[in-house]
Amino acid sequence: MNPPVLQPCENVHIIWNNKKYLFFGGYDYYRLSHDPGIKNTIIQTLELFGLNCGGSRATTGNHPLHTELEKKITEFLQTEETAILPSGYQANIALFEVFSGKHLHVYFHPECHPSLKVPIKMSGLPSSEIPCDLEVWEKHIKAHGRKPCVVTNAVNTQFPALKDYEAIVEKYEGALVVDEAHTMGLIGEHGRGVIEYFNISKKHLLITGSLSKAAGVSGGFVSGLAGCVGAVRSSTAYVATSAMPLPTVAAASKAIDIFIENPDMIKMLQERSLTFKQKLNDLGYDVPVNPAPAINIIIRDNDEILALSSRLEKAGIYPSFISYLGKEDFFRFTLSSAHSEEQVETLLRVLSEHKTAK
Repeated sequence: MNPPVLQPCENVHIIWNNKKYLFFGGYDYYRLSHDPGIKNTIIQTLELFGLNCGGSRATTGNHPLHTELEKKITEFLQTEETAILPSGYQANIALFEVFSGKHLHVYFHPECHPSLKVPIKMSGLPSSEIPCDLEVWEKHIKAHGRKPCVVTNAVNTQFPALKDYEAIVEKYEGALVVDEAHTMGLIGEHGRGVIEYFNISKKHLLITGSLSKAAGVSGGFVSGLAGCVGAVRSSTAYVATSAMPLPTVAAASKAIDIFIENPDMIKMLQERSLTFKQKLNDLGYDVPVNPAPAINIIIRDNDEILALSSRLEKAGIYPSFISYLGKEDFFRFTLSSAHSEEQVETLLRVLSEHKTAK
């Protein structure tokens, strides 16, 4: 079955089946893809340098804008070094190509994104889900004698137990890999993600992420320990691919500037997310109350799915029901800084009416 064809129309609406709907799907959490400053940056960079660098960054495609963006991400995340790649998925592949052949055992969060699970499998490393019991986990580590490589999304259904993961990797001199795709620019006092939120040590840390979420642009990165990031630059995934298009690179750099210059924007979306999720929780929805702006509602009954979809459509809201690799089907609603309070209240009213009508 082909996915629906959606045409963006203004910041918070889409055209679907020739009708206009209020849109709470997708990401682009600050709608920076529509930001005038970012648009102008793209146009100016395109006029100056064109679109394509004409090579891999390991050969003839390495441009000052690439190194400028890497430096900016490094400074923003307060890590040692950063390597950018054309997508977040490719960043994960490059990192686990580096890990391949190391004396590691990978422990992954059961709700890990497929863009993490597939590279883990490709690495050929022994792997298993993170045990719930720390004592059981430690016994497992001691039994195989390999260093633990702990892998998680920054946000799954809930925030992961990062302080426990930190303790394990520090005790056994392992590695902690956190994919901040949906939290960079969104979580933490300065928007530096869950690493900032939980004050996680960077001694054994590697961060992967995407520049298509809060930044609203495109591309991915690996950031953290200089030695490992340097090895990423020798991976096939990095060497044998064309460099990120320069207008995209410049736009991502501009987006980082916007994060730094607008802390109130980050705080506002965190507060909006917490308030909305608390209200959903009070209505009886099984939604963790945290400041991440994405909301997943799992409904397993087909009649109830159709009923909520119909109710949303009648209210002029696109029914963003998602079927995704390795996950149960779910409704996904994403709050943005561009939605008005009235629009957010409209979504809450519809979800409240659905709960009452059950």
